[in-house]
Amino acid sequence: MNYYMTKEEILAILNKVGKVDLSIPESKKQAVIANPLLQDYLKMIADCAEQYRGTPIPVLPYSSFKLFHETGDREKAQSDPVTGYFPRRSRLHSFSKLAWLYGREEDISEMEDALWAVCDEYTWSLPAHLKRGEGENAFVDKLENGDYMVDLFAAETADALAEISFHMGDKLAPIIRKRIAHLLEERTFSQVLQNTFGWMSNKGNWATVCAGSVGMAAIYAIEDNAHLAEVLARILPACDTFLQGFSKDGACLEGIGYWGYGFSFFTHLADTLLQRTKGEIDLFDDPRVPKVAAFQQKCFFKGGRTVSFSDGSSHGKYVRNGLNCYLYRKYADTIQPPTAELYAYDGHSWSGSFRTLLWVEDVPDVGDAYGCYPLEDAQWYLCSAANGVGIAAKGGHNAEPHNHNDVGSFQIFMNGEEFFSDLGSGEYTRQYFAADTRYDHLVNGSHGHSVPLVDGCVQKAGEEYAACNVTVDETGIAMDIAPAYGLEFLPSLQRVVKFDRAAGTTTLTDTFELVGEHEIRERFMVFGEITAEPGCIAVKMGEDVMTLSYDPALFTVEVAEEVFSNHEAQPTTVKKLDLVTRAQGTFTAAFIVTP
Repeated sequence: MNYYMTKEEILAILNKVGKVDLSIPESKKQAVIANPLLQDYLKMIADCAEQYRGTPIPVLPYSSFKLFHETGDREKAQSDPVTGYFPRRSRLHSFSKLAWLYGREEDISEMEDALWAVCDEYTWSLPAHLKRGEGENAFVDKLENGDYMVDLFAAETADALAEISFHMGDKLAPIIRKRIAHLLEERTFSQVLQNTFGWMSNKGNWATVCAGSVGMAAIYAIEDNAHLAEVLARILPACDTFLQGFSKDGACLEGIGYWGYGFSFFTHLADTLLQRTKGEIDLFDDPRVPKVAAFQQKCFFKGGRTVSFSDGSSHGKYVRNGLNCYLYRKYADTIQPPTAELYAYDGHSWSGSFRTLLWVEDVPDVGDAYGCYPLEDAQWYLCSAANGVGIAAKGGHNAEPHNHNDVGSFQIFMNGEEFFSDLGSGEYTRQYFAADTRYDHLVNGSHGHSVPLVDGCVQKAGEEYAACNVTVDETGIAMDIAPAYGLEFLPSLQRVVKFDRAAGTTTLTDTFELVGEHEIRERFMVFGEITAEPGCIAVKMGEDVMTLSYDPALFTVEVAEEVFSNHEAQPTTVKKLDLVTRAQGTFTAAFIVTP
């Protein structure tokens, strides 16, 4: 796949294939309405719409808009149930789906009001994404003279408006269709052609969320082939840089949630381009894509729990229904979609939620198809046992996308509970992403991960603070994590994690090379109930118990609780289980975690 085609080359393709009908036949609507797998989802759409029906659409107040730049808070502007940005999108998406499916006048009227309100917005970008530069008015600079920022959500909004306008056709008031077309050109297409945005060379999810949204908006909104070719030539290179961000084994170091976010938009754009160019532009014709497509299934453990490295989540809530079904049909020999009960998440994008309606079809229940995946390039080890125990462990470095200082960290699951935890993403605030405060947060710093502290010292941020001499195979992962600390008195810290798939038992061995005597604090992050006896610590979650065995002659046990704000901005209490000792020279600590 050539992502760097010129606009002339793309124009030649568009002229060659001629006019393409992207409309969805009435028979497909009826199939969606009758699809038994979609009944709960259709009810959710209807219920969401009913909470808004007949209620006024409040403005997005300036007091909320400026809050991020004053205090770092972004929840008020984004998620306030009355005046928030995302509830507005939920309102628009719900009524738009109902209007498209059923064509009822009352739904069309509500949809038109929601579209009009979105068109009225001062900017489609989030306040948190507008700050570019220094000074109290830096974020204003991006809004002067029509210089609109095309961020994740401005791009998503553009795609939503373009697709809704296209699929509703003449059922939508002409003035609204005309206004949408004008704003798409002013706020999106002209900006992408005239400006260089960071996502255009980004190797993370921003690349394809923005490029995919803009590309799809252009396909649905631009009738002139020359102009469409111009926009597509501008955004397609970002799809290449996006794929460059994955390891050679297809792993997304940003975490499974961001895999779903970024790769869903890649897939949506790829599918739309296939249709628009009659297969002449095929983003799936890239050997990297099948490996990336197969990544998600490797991250699941029994009970629907998932790897939460970086800004991820261990709750499996980012499964995208339509995406999984589409990928399964495309790569049936290699893709094993998560089990049906996990089909629960669509995100807040029109692109994904609409394609859930179009793409969800019956797929096989993979049941206990959990495997063992040594990802050498990513330096991840993911493995499940038949008795419901699973483990995820990592090496890596401390400048990864959505980085946490977590070299050597691990998680252990059993029967849907996370016994030894990676906290995943915290609440997104300005301070959360600020270089001088990010690693003060428990969820981001190594002090909030299951890795040692030496004389109270934590791991440092930066690509040079990394695991070295890493080996990963089906039995586990071994590495030297001393370079992550950058301490002269710690020349080596060999961490070896071995997993017995037959028994579901984990053996953790840390061998320290120390210059002088120092305090060692072996930290384990847990949410469960802890009962400690000499040499044996029991962690209980639900009806299950896992035990951590250690040498009581070497360590004393300390347990402390700490409250952090999780990704949903809810206060959450976690326990820091520390085994503490003093040592010098060569010191080996061995632990066994048993179900």
